[in-house]
Amino acid sequence: MNIGNMIRKAIALEEIITQVMMGFIVVLVFLAALTRYIGYPINWSVDIAQAIFVWVIYVGANQAWRNSRHIGIDFLFKQFGPKVQFYLQLFLYVIIAVFLISLIVYGIQITIVNTGRILGDIPISYSFVTIAVPVGSFLMLLTTVEKSCTLFRMKAAAETKQNPD
Repeated sequence: MNIGNMIRKAIALEEIITQVMMGFIVVLVFLAALTRYIGYPINWSVDIAQAIFVWVIYVGANQAWRNSRHIGIDFLFKQFGPKVQFYLQLFLYVIIAVFLISLIVYGIQITIVNTGRILGDIPISYSFVTIAVPVGSFLMLLTTVEKSCTLFRMKAAAETKQNPD
């Protein structure tokens, strides 16, 4: 099995996990509303739904980043030539990578600090929620590295096309 195949399977698994988590959130919130309506609220369901939602946010952010679905304003960017666009894009990827590395470092620290804290009334460590920050940021960092490699491949292909020797 080659690395590209493994990556595609990991991406598919990530998307399935995100969809399952979103479905689970919907079920939990519905059950919480239903049981509260009939007079027997289950308070822990909202805490669990919020914790899962944090994971959905970070894993979903990686999916949006991978598919270039985040908001971007490229009006000014497209005014530059291909060479300037390449270096500007590379610069932005470096800034994003530095930011994500800082989120990973500080996310790990916050996860360690929160090991003794519990999630609402449930005897589950809050660190299971906060660890979503470094895990999601690491996934986004991998995506940023992949986008940077693609940028270099596109530049090399464009240069080869220009100078076919």
